[in-house]
Amino acid sequence: MTATVSVILCTYNGGRYLRQQIDSILAQTYPIHELIIQDDGSTDDTVAIARGYASRHAHIRVFVNPENLGFNLNFKSAAMRATGDFVAISDQDDVWFASKIERQVAAIGPHDICFSTHTRGSDIDHSHLVAPQYALEALLFGGFAGHTMLLRRDFIQDGRNWIDHIHYDWSLAICAQMARGIVRVEQPLNWHRMNDDSACANEMRSMGTLGKRKPTYEPYLYGWRNYNRLQRTDNWQRLYRRVAAGTDRKDLATAHEMATLMLRRGPWPLFRLCLLCLRHRATVYPSGAQKGLMGMVRGFFYPFIFAYDNIQYDLI
Repeated sequence: MTATVSVILCTYNGGRYLRQQIDSILAQTYPIHELIIQDDGSTDDTVAIARGYASRHAHIRVFVNPENLGFNLNFKSAAMRATGDFVAISDQDDVWFASKIERQVAAIGPHDICFSTHTRGSDIDHSHLVAPQYALEALLFGGFAGHTMLLRRDFIQDGRNWIDHIHYDWSLAICAQMARGIVRVEQPLNWHRMNDDSACANEMRSMGTLGKRKPTYEPYLYGWRNYNRLQRTDNWQRLYRRVAAGTDRKDLATAHEMATLMLRRGPWPLFRLCLLCLRHRATVYPSGAQKGLMGMVRGFFYPFIFAYDNIQYDLI
């Protein structure tokens, strides 16, 4: 029997981009069981566009939240409506390549998540490849894009996998690596259209980093200050306690040690964490910058680089 796939597409004032994304979902080479579009209080023509498609395609269902939930809860609520064997997450402003779902269904195997590399840019002809790290050690410092994920429905609908004080896709990735794991398709399967209206841009705007000069030496000198501040936040403590408790087995020993060190304050635990990041920089530090002497420096100071200007634990 062919596995069924539900697509959840969460929207908010995305009318400018929505038609092209829906068209790319409808053009998939793998049959889509249902497309669930859930709007979070748009004031533009997003809902009208979605309902127009639903009137022409019986497998499209449209829901409008009575109040704004924010993107985390909007995706969680939409995911709970899915009925397919697998659930694919979609942003409103991307474009999927035609074989995306077919490739991911073929690749997921026994894993909880299959994701892929993707291209990013305002213009598809000048976009660049994005290939995030996804070992659990890397996920201690951040996740990868939800819009690249295909997930088992029993996994995504298990509320324990939605850690409510971090981004939903980061939470799902962490929990998957502590359960049945993650697999990646190495070819890009969708185009992430960068634009000033995207959730990513809005978050960067709220963090004050949109258009800001990229730091050079500053993280190496001052990153430790924000690292110490972040350690005192409740969200930091809750996250790494969760990871430490869920990694008490041999194959996750490195992630367990790292999470435990991230809970401990003082220069010695931080130094030991830096040594672990240096040792495992090939799977921890973002791809393409771990080689040579500078790669070793970046690997060692990765906790500083990660913490510098980081307010993600304050936003959720």
